Amino acid sequence: MQDIIFIDGGSLPIPEGSTREWVKAAAESRDEDQKLFSMIREAFRRKIDLGVHVPTYPQFRDMIGQFLDIIKDEKNCYEPYVLKEQNAEILELQIIDEVAKKYKEETGETLEVRVCVAGPTDLYLQAFGTTAYVDAYHILALDLENFIKQAFKTAKNFKIRVIALDEPSLGMNDQIRFSDADIISALTLVSTYARKQGADMEIHLHSPLKYKLVCETPINVIGLEYAATPSYLNLLDRKVLEDSNTYIRLGVSRTDISSLIGIVNETYGVNAWKEKEYMQKIVTDLETPDVIKKRLEKAYSVLGDRIKYASPDCGLAFWPDQELAFRLLENTAKGINEFNSEKNDQENNFS
Repeated sequence: MQDIIFIDGGSLPIPEGSTREWVKAAAESRDEDQKLFSMIREAFRRKIDLGVHVPTYPQFRDMIGQFLDIIKDEKNCYEPYVLKEQNAEILELQIIDEVAKKYKEETGETLEVRVCVAGPTDLYLQAFGTTAYVDAYHILALDLENFIKQAFKTAKNFKIRVIALDEPSLGMNDQIRFSDADIISALTLVSTYARKQGADMEIHLHSPLKYKLVCETPINVIGLEYAATPSYLNLLDRKVLEDSNTYIRLGVSRTDISSLIGIVNETYGVNAWKEKEYMQKIVTDLETPDVIKKRLEKAYSVLGDRIKYASPDCGLAFWPDQELAFRLLENTAKGINEFNSEKNDQENNFS
């Protein structure tokens, strides 16, 4: 079998002493490049060292704001919301290029990277609300395609393996007024270029209710939050995935931090928000490598080789601190690697 590849969602807690507001201001003004760049490079290198096979650039900014702020700035556009391609830059990709260069020097290998961008539907809802202006929706999709084009131009010392659209609203927000045909058209506009470059195109859905619609687009990987909601597996038809040659990015470790802390509080009769040492129970007792491996085994028994990637359910921006988040990434790496090793041993024994 092909090994299942470990990717991550991207976002992380802000290091102690900094804030998201500071990161946003620093990224926009570039007044404190050295501190900002160091923060991003260190977090990215840590992901690699912990065993993330295809790491996402560390995301310390609001996902939608990171892209919409550039699009709404008139100096970046030919006309309102029509973005100039040369201004569609993801700063974090420029920053991690130096890490990728050092990685290549140390290992002789080119690092593969996952690039996450806001999805056109979520971007539209933030910019225009629930009134359906189809032309504006498609303009935003083309703007995002420009970010993707620029990402490939930025990738000098790394290879983009996955472009991921963050679209949690699809299947969750009943205020979306676009027709299925409009959504398919927008997703096709934003994903065609990356597929032509040979990259996988992922869409991160919180719910798989709209997965059949996605299967009608060039997007070939659907990301699901399976660890916290195992019942999502029941909504998928393996034959639909096979017929459309669509794969799954499976969430195999939970990231719903409030619920996890609630379990710790109930189990140990504590308030882990105050008795912070108990938060370690999340990674020592709950989200362990063995638990993660068993989740993957159960899902694999249903979906088989339709599972191409595995990851935490979602990003880790709202976890209490970076160290706890990194411990989850480490446990996830161990669980996925153990699954791959055992599966390969089984297949070798049968051959």
